[in-house]
Amino acid sequence: MLLFISILLCIPSSLALEDSIHDTKDTGDLYPMVWEGEIYKNFVAFNVYNNYKTGEDAIDPSYSTRFGISGSPRLDHMYYGLYWEATYRDEDHYPDEEAVACAYNDLDEQLIFQKPELVPQFRIEVGQSRMSGNGTVRVKCSKFGGNARRVSEALSGCYYNGTVYQIHEEWEEPNPGNDSSLWKKMGCQRSENGYFESKLVGCSNHESHNYTNFDNSVETSVQRVEYRLNKVRDPHLEGQYKKCVESEPGVVKLEEVPDNYEQVCEVDNAVFKNFYDDEVKGIRWWCNDGRVRKDLCIIGKNHFDSVRLPHERQLPNGCKFVCHPQTNIFKCDEAQNMFKIEGKPRKMRKYKGSRFGLRHFHHFG
Repeated sequence: MLLFISILLCIPSSLALEDSIHDTKDTGDLYPMVWEGEIYKNFVAFNVYNNYKTGEDAIDPSYSTRFGISGSPRLDHMYYGLYWEATYRDEDHYPDEEAVACAYNDLDEQLIFQKPELVPQFRIEVGQSRMSGNGTVRVKCSKFGGNARRVSEALSGCYYNGTVYQIHEEWEEPNPGNDSSLWKKMGCQRSENGYFESKLVGCSNHESHNYTNFDNSVETSVQRVEYRLNKVRDPHLEGQYKKCVESEPGVVKLEEVPDNYEQVCEVDNAVFKNFYDDEVKGIRWWCNDGRVRKDLCIIGKNHFDSVRLPHERQLPNGCKFVCHPQTNIFKCDEAQNMFKIEGKPRKMRKYKGSRFGLRHFHHFG
């Protein structure tokens, strides 16, 4: 018995167990919190812990549940037309998902998975915008309340190179080919189905001219000379007539016209060179550089009024006449046999004064 005790006492201290020489505490004192589950509030999952010593519960924010992208390695997550990124609040690591950019189209997840190379071109950063292919809708990405927001704006007009042109507006576009001085003239028109469309309306020739100043410096100016499509014109009045034609789809060129060409115009199957008196409409037409213009109004047989200075002229039948650039205007108090009334004329009520004025007068009378 004594021998056994002596052996135990002779064990080197370096081989003794750690617990036998240190006064340690229970591990429960260091980690008293026990996880009891999750709760969800405002698109955030919270871990619920219970302190088994005090019985108190502690709640710790874990991850966002809105789209579930907190732990995803992907950078782009598109939902509801916006790109989202996971973010956290610094002081308490509160999770959230922030919209950082806009999507041009609402791509579904299947298309993104099949063709991921298409995704970057559909992304619109904050402050940028993008037009649809036909120029009818502009998608703009802005920021409000800390998040990106996408606004789709319907446009009424034609779109080209970042600009929306209204109906009847015209602009220039480069003409394919080697001649950089010849441009296409485009116009915004409404098609038969009601949509706006860009149509070719003519040519624009950029003519460069050099001038020498008094100090012998050379200055270059560019003069734009326009030609309407399929119309013959001599812009410099030199007897050199040219015509703008579409040589192939989307490409224009200027064709020279023979020297013996006589420029004519046509109105209601009547072909004329300089002037044409239309007795039916009461208009003298002027053929100006291939374009038909209204020059004078014809009253009777020998009376003419100018469209440049429209004024009321008293007629023998009691009517008043105005030579307007667009149409001839007759103001008559009574119906005339020379006019044909179409539709049901509206009967004008006689003005009897303001009701407020009558009450006001009666009150103080």
